[in-house]
Amino acid sequence: MWNYPGRMFRRASLGRAVVAILLCGVGLVGCGDDDRSSDDRAADAYIVVVEWVLAEPGYAPDPALDEMSPVFVESLGPGEIDLDVQVEIVRHFEPVVDIRFIDTRAEALDESEVGAPVRDGGLLLGLGPVPAEGPIDIRGEVYQTSDRVVGYRFRVAKRGQTMVLIEPPQRVEPEGLVGEL
Repeated sequence: MWNYPGRMFRRASLGRAVVAILLCGVGLVGCGDDDRSSDDRAADAYIVVVEWVLAEPGYAPDPALDEMSPVFVESLGPGEIDLDVQVEIVRHFEPVVDIRFIDTRAEALDESEVGAPVRDGGLLLGLGPVPAEGPIDIRGEVYQTSDRVVGYRFRVAKRGQTMVLIEPPQRVEPEGLVGEL
């Protein structure tokens, strides 16, 4: 007689455990979607910035060259640019632009030459963080040589399904790509 209520209790506990596990799984999947949408937001914003830089006459790649000059990208911190974001940016620009994310500035610069120019006639682009929500203001800095560094503030927003500049980039004093190499 006493075994029957015990079996019911075990079945109910097992059923509750299964439901709890499923709910936790759904919750984790939802969190992953938020992270992915944050990565998408950052990648889309960075792509707009890189496209603007590459369209500017002073920074545009020379079409007469047989090979595309590399665009080295460095995080202006804090922290690094997420790997999923890096992959999305590289995927967006290949095979037209050779985007290379760097860990140290020495990977991009030829420090043996006067002015420490960017290797292979390329550009070094420093990108500030993209906020997870709210307005998107990104600091961007373009380095060609140690005395040719220009800083910008980019205001970007999502319009429909597309990320766009909502005003022309504003020139600012460079901070991240100047100083010690």
